[in-house]
Amino acid sequence: MDKKYRKKLNAEFLEMKPLMGVLTILNNAENKIFIKESINLRSLSNRIRFELNNGQFDNRNLQSDWIRLGEEGFVFENAIIVPWEENKIIDYKKKVQKVKNDLQEEQSKLKNIY
Repeated sequence: MDKKYRKKLNAEFLEMKPLMGVLTILNNAENKIFIKESINLRSLSNRIRFELNNGQFDNRNLQSDWIRLGEEGFVFENAIIVPWEENKIIDYKKKVQKVKNDLQEEQSKLKNIY
């Protein structure tokens, strides 16, 4: 790789904004939902999927359903995306937590929550 191209890729990487928001894992067979917030949804989704596949997830109910139904029985979805706002000082952790709490309250009326 030449230096100019490498420098360009490095600059693009540094300019990337994280995908923030709320991840839901839906168990359609039993009408259950798992809700988790993050300031980096890509890594959260990968981490949860890895832990579930290796039997290491901390939510025992979700883990047992995952083992019983298999990965095919679940749908991972970025339910809410919190946009990055330029030139503003915002506590994104608090913002994402509030969005998660609102979604959890709304979903608790419709589905069982893990």
